[in-house]
Amino acid sequence: MLILQQKINHWLTQHLLIAPLPIFAKMVLLYSSIVFFILLTVSVVTITSVHYIMNDSLRDELKSRAAAAVHYLDDYGKVDTTIFVRANVPPSMNLQIYDGAGHLIVDNGPTHAVRKMSDRYIDDAISNPQKNPLPAAVQGNESSEFSYYRIWTSKDGKNYYLRFSQRPDKETGFVSLLSKQLLASVLISLILTIFTGMYLMKKSLAPLQVINDTVKTIEVNRLDNRIALSDDKNELHELAVSINQALDRIEYGYKQQQQFISDASHELRTPITVIAGYADLLCRWGKEDPAVLNESLAAIKSETDYMKQLIERLLFFARSNNGTLIKHFTDINTADLLQEVYSEISLIDKEHHIRLSQNDQALITAEPGSVKQMLRIFIDNALKYTPAGGTVTLSCQADDQTVRYIISDTGIGIPKEDLERVFERFYRVDSSRTKDTGGSGLGLSIAKYIAKANNAKLGLDSTLHKGTTVTAIFQRTVS
Repeated sequence: MLILQQKINHWLTQHLLIAPLPIFAKMVLLYSSIVFFILLTVSVVTITSVHYIMNDSLRDELKSRAAAAVHYLDDYGKVDTTIFVRANVPPSMNLQIYDGAGHLIVDNGPTHAVRKMSDRYIDDAISNPQKNPLPAAVQGNESSEFSYYRIWTSKDGKNYYLRFSQRPDKETGFVSLLSKQLLASVLISLILTIFTGMYLMKKSLAPLQVINDTVKTIEVNRLDNRIALSDDKNELHELAVSINQALDRIEYGYKQQQQFISDASHELRTPITVIAGYADLLCRWGKEDPAVLNESLAAIKSETDYMKQLIERLLFFARSNNGTLIKHFTDINTADLLQEVYSEISLIDKEHHIRLSQNDQALITAEPGSVKQMLRIFIDNALKYTPAGGTVTLSCQADDQTVRYIISDTGIGIPKEDLERVFERFYRVDSSRTKDTGGSGLGLSIAKYIAKANNAKLGLDSTLHKGTTVTAIFQRTVS
């Protein structure tokens, strides 16, 4: 049935040009067309069947009357007009009896019948009975009269030819009346179907109108509107749920974008203000006062470096949103990677004790550059918030299934209430964690993204005034 509907819809679209019509009109037209074709098919089959049955019944009646007439002649023994009454020949049926020479001797002559003084089949049978015997079946069709022939031989050996004929006027009239009634029924049913279809389609599509009206009200500044959900758990309910969920994601993304823009603007405003202030100071006294000149240049350089770092990290997030940041995954030797990072940090930082406590050999599948960047972010954070002389410990621990990179410090620690938020963009635990310690509030957010992109999990444990431990857990690659 579904295939038939698709074919009908395709035909209607191609041949009747209904494509521009609204979906409501298309569905009503499709629904009505299907019902119409079904009713029309049933009507045609019914008329054809009734026509065939009635004509077949007429053939049987001709044979039955002929058998009764022959039976009567066998009993009566001679041919005369009494046969019409005695053999129960109805007025609607024409009985003609011919003698052995082909002459018509008896005819009941109904007014509708075509009176034939001679008959081709009888003449042929008389002239050559061996070659041209009388037809054994009823002759004719529904467009002409039906004829049936029998031969009767009297006791004295004379042959008589009986011709029974009848026009299917009654049958044809009945079929014609039936056709008109069925046509009227089809038309009435079609009209009822159209109105019923309009009602049902309008009721069925009403939720779509509600959805459409609600979606039209959604704007950039009005993302909180949602589609009202009905109690009916149907396809439209699921559609409304999906649209609401999509709107939730859009609203969340928009708020995140607005927050990101606001935070980025705030972060850039401070160094720009500082640079502008020192530039003004240089213009006034810097040319004549070396101390002011050196202080101003140092401050401008510091603020410029901070802005450079901030912009680079903002660009990182811009590239990450496009999905173009992490591209090439390969097998990484975890011990070699950590050793490389340890060597670089040891050369740069001379104020802390940097230890490599454990470095297991294992393989992970990840993007080498991004994993190295993530470890540097964790180590940089540990160094920033660990006083001079403190210890930062690096380790790589492998078991049968996982590999853990662990960075521990003896720094100032993080309060428990802030542990869940330190990975948010621009979030700082307190006001002291600003550019004075080199922080932009983006490092851990970048590390979180890198971990997710490389199918790693992060763990964070910290005790205030004692230190912090960060763990990055990777799935071990079986070599």
